Amino acid sequence: MNIRSRWFLLFAGLMSATLVVAAACGGGTSSGDKTKTATSGGAKTPAASTATAAGGDQAPADQQKITIQLPEPQFFDPHRSNFEQDIGIERMLFRGLYNLTDDGKGGVKVVPEMAAAEPTVAGNVYTVKLKTGLKWSDGQPLTATDFVYGIQRECDAAVASPYQYVLGADLGELKGCDDLFKNEDPAKQAELVAALGIKAVDATTLEVTLNKPVATFTTIWSLWATFPSRKDVIEKSGDKWTDPANIVVNGPYTIKELVAKDHVTLTPNPNWAGKKPAIQQITIKFIDDLAAAFKAFQTGELQQTEIQATDSTVAKKDAALKDQVLIVPSARITTIEVQMKDPILGANGGTPDAVKKAYNLRLAISRAIDRQALVDTVYDGVHAPATYWVVKGLKGFLGNEAFDKLIGFDKAAAQKALADAGYPSGQGLPAFKFTTRDTPQRRNEAEFLQKQLKDTLGINIEPEFVDSKTRSARFNSGEFQLFPGGWQIDYPDVENVLVGLFNTDGGNNKYNCTDPDVDAALKEASAATSDDARIKAYQKMETAIVSKLCGIIPLYQDAKPYLLSKKIGGVLANGAIDAGNPGNYCVECWFVKK
Repeated sequence: MNIRSRWFLLFAGLMSATLVVAAACGGGTSSGDKTKTATSGGAKTPAASTATAAGGDQAPADQQKITIQLPEPQFFDPHRSNFEQDIGIERMLFRGLYNLTDDGKGGVKVVPEMAAAEPTVAGNVYTVKLKTGLKWSDGQPLTATDFVYGIQRECDAAVASPYQYVLGADLGELKGCDDLFKNEDPAKQAELVAALGIKAVDATTLEVTLNKPVATFTTIWSLWATFPSRKDVIEKSGDKWTDPANIVVNGPYTIKELVAKDHVTLTPNPNWAGKKPAIQQITIKFIDDLAAAFKAFQTGELQQTEIQATDSTVAKKDAALKDQVLIVPSARITTIEVQMKDPILGANGGTPDAVKKAYNLRLAISRAIDRQALVDTVYDGVHAPATYWVVKGLKGFLGNEAFDKLIGFDKAAAQKALADAGYPSGQGLPAFKFTTRDTPQRRNEAEFLQKQLKDTLGINIEPEFVDSKTRSARFNSGEFQLFPGGWQIDYPDVENVLVGLFNTDGGNNKYNCTDPDVDAALKEASAATSDDARIKAYQKMETAIVSKLCGIIPLYQDAKPYLLSKKIGGVLANGAIDAGNPGNYCVECWFVKK
């Protein structure tokens, strides 16, 4: 979970900062099924815009080339991904039945993408008609069978998707998906695949059978976990199916060139079924160091990049740059993620005494961190200190008032908790690895935390600086002790920040939180017959997670600073859906101005 992906919501109260907004592509209506209510805030996007609609303002085709920045992804396979840099690029390459977009009022709506319309619903059976004439980038027909195969991969234990849970019984309720994902008997594989609740009725008709109706169906089926896949390509090329020579896509762009540790170049997919992209070449430079990215923007090498909060302050004071600063309030919480299997930090499965000592140690760490000072010192006050997990703007938000007195900054309480853990002044504690990205800002953050924990508690943490791809791999394998990560909302519902992240065996529960109160609250939410009851159960879940520091120590709610060239138009900067990296939801809307 890093910004795993990175998770994009409609949220109230977050959109008051300056945004650069343009008209989004697409149209349609959101799902009308009311079995569960996906609640989003009433966020409003400022009407002012520095971007203009495509048309006469566009530069000629031979000038439609841009270079932008992202960290290097671990995968280009949407059925293996859970980090935002991976997902951002994958949304440029692939699209699903539905998509999220700006509603023109500062909010978010679900629109058909590969689907022709919303599903027809008969009990637990959802029938989706595809648009006619859909094709893959190689010209082969894109059919319902390709969506079936994509879902089979998502539910297949061998693929080990961290997002399988969105289709499982905790959320998507797809019949048979959990059975297939948990299967350890090769002899049963074919039977379980056949029993999976999805089939192609014909080339353009999908029939999806759920365990029970789900109101967020179209939202869930907009996620990368539901994207189609080509069976013949994957069976022929295996793990190399996403190499430029092998990959087939159905999104607006395809991969022309990939140079590991340097860049990927995208060009328009000639068979893309949606709005024709104006930009003829997008080069994505893999840059972890945001200070270096800032300089690359200043020299003209980059036309869009995330920057450090401190550099955004500098840019706002620069006459040449101030009009190109884009601050996107983000629906993301940054945390220190704690490996609960660690015998000292988590003590999962240990004796009651060991578990209690581990909790007091985590509590000591949390109470020793001055979050306001962290935000002000390292991030120039761009972020908002947080002791909560459910982001501001979601229905069910509890906020700092619920947790400050329990886990917030208090030196005396921190020292007492450490003594209660059996380590007064840090005596007897080993140094803990703190695995983080090798960037100037993350180095500053690590140094700040290192000093606070040493000065207040006598605890030593050893920063381990790695590149983005290595960091992703370390997290997904659980090879960490302390890990600065977080969660970016995928869709506007409180379930998205809780389910699969903290419940036992959750697909994104890489810190191995295992707690009966957390699991019990999730069961209560799943059984709820009203939205109010569901929200109350999820509040119980968050309270158990945060109060017990079960895998996370919250630090702050993010805002994302970017630089965006004045030459680029059509950018959707709705922090609800594009805060992770602008362009991933509607890159086909971008264009170079004259």
